[in-house]
Amino acid sequence: MHLYVALWVCGTLLALLLGWQQRKCWRLIWQLNGWRGVAQQPLLWFLLCINLHPNSILDKVTRLRVLFQRPLAILIGTRALLYIDDPAGMECILNAPECLDKTFMQEGFFARRGLLHARGQKWKLRRKQLNPAFNHNIVISFFDVFNMVGNQLVEQFATQSHLHGTAVKFKDAEDMLSRAVLEVSCLTIMGTPTNFTQADDAHIATTYKRLLEISAIKIVKPWLQIDLLHRLLAPQLYAEAEACNQLLVDFVAQIVQRKHRNWQLRNAIDDEEDVPWQRRIFIEQMFQLAANGELTLQDIEDEAQSMVLVSFETVSNSIMIALLCLATHKGDCQRRLRAEITSVLPHGNDASYVGVEQLQQLRYLDAFVNEALRLLATVPMNLRHVSRDFQLAGHEAIVPQNTIVVMDTFNMQRDAAWWGDRAKQFDPQRFLQQQQQQLDHDQEPEQEKHQDEQQQSGAERAKQRRHSYSFLPFSKGLRTCIGRRYSFFIMKVFLVKLLANFEFGSDHQLEQLQFVEGISLKFRNADEILFQIQPHKSS
Repeated sequence: MHLYVALWVCGTLLALLLGWQQRKCWRLIWQLNGWRGVAQQPLLWFLLCINLHPNSILDKVTRLRVLFQRPLAILIGTRALLYIDDPAGMECILNAPECLDKTFMQEGFFARRGLLHARGQKWKLRRKQLNPAFNHNIVISFFDVFNMVGNQLVEQFATQSHLHGTAVKFKDAEDMLSRAVLEVSCLTIMGTPTNFTQADDAHIATTYKRLLEISAIKIVKPWLQIDLLHRLLAPQLYAEAEACNQLLVDFVAQIVQRKHRNWQLRNAIDDEEDVPWQRRIFIEQMFQLAANGELTLQDIEDEAQSMVLVSFETVSNSIMIALLCLATHKGDCQRRLRAEITSVLPHGNDASYVGVEQLQQLRYLDAFVNEALRLLATVPMNLRHVSRDFQLAGHEAIVPQNTIVVMDTFNMQRDAAWWGDRAKQFDPQRFLQQQQQQLDHDQEPEQEKHQDEQQQSGAERAKQRRHSYSFLPFSKGLRTCIGRRYSFFIMKVFLVKLLANFEFGSDHQLEQLQFVEGISLKFRNADEILFQIQPHKSS
């Protein structure tokens, strides 16, 4: 009898302790969704548990989100998971100092020791150190590299079409693009040619992609981040991850160490000749920081790994998304793009060198790229950790410390509430109209602007000017992407070259795509997609 009483007392005390630790989470659930939020918790737990896999979670969220009032909070242990899919919520989270850090769920991410996953003051310091490596002048100096590798990519596409006819598999095109972008990344980040555009015998590009797939699994199943559990529950996946990780660590370490020796030798010669050191590419700036005692060689290897991975994966994926949109809109869209490119290039269809001046004149290409990245967001979801309690803008809700914030960029950018009834249709014209409205607004005299704004209601003004956080191709706010300009330039240079040389088609439609959350957007039915790639008649 005494034993039962003791157990009952212990159970009650544990329940009270757990309830006390969860009190702020329950308050958030109540403030956002009231009794409905409390009552639906068991259903949300069940849906979350049965869909914990990258192949299913994005599809299920897309289907089920409309059934719940949003923002939506879910209790997970002693933490809350806050789901955000509206521009105002995104703006609040992305600009909140309390939401600067990535979550513990991303500890399973490959290359997590660099800037990409640094936290707090370490992130602020490292970002300040790395910003000069991506300033405007340095990025512009990379255009020779962008064009050289872009021309090699055109040759690869021509060879592939010649060997296999006009039909090119999606994964073959993706492989060619991935290797070319990885070549650009190694040249611009580490100053090292790798010849990946022609061949990748060590399978470096495919290893990067596979590690990202494994990272996605470890994010949605964070218990696999514990080595012992990973070995016991998924031994084959663990062994594969370890082998892939070691291959890429060795790949980057060898380059960094070789470059460092050469840099030290060259620096010693320059010092003897009193030649001023000039800041140039990323790796050289890191070496200078190491010479000043601000970084170790291991720090440099970590940062190089992180930068190569991010620039390679996001850019190659963005270009594939754009090619997919090109191929499924082979009529007026491609004709209009080619006509614009021909009118801007110095020698008509000669795209052997594309400069920044030409890119700045390609307004329809800008609209096309933006629309592709809107409809098929490169990074579908972003996670943030809440470091201390703060109030969610537009709500009375207090988001408690240690909350996991999930920002659903993919569904926000396809939501009719922000993009109209045709939100899920591909239409670059919407960005052209936005460009023109902004241009007209900027050119209008201030007095007339003020009069127009007085005559318009708040609703009319909101309808005319879309929320600035309804489109987040490379994030925004306090932790915006350091290589945003760099990524757009590579993407546009490659697209201009491919458009000037080839015509793209596909019988597959965008509506048939099956989406996978693989950290960057992937397609479950990629094996079914075929590109028809033919030489452009005027090239």
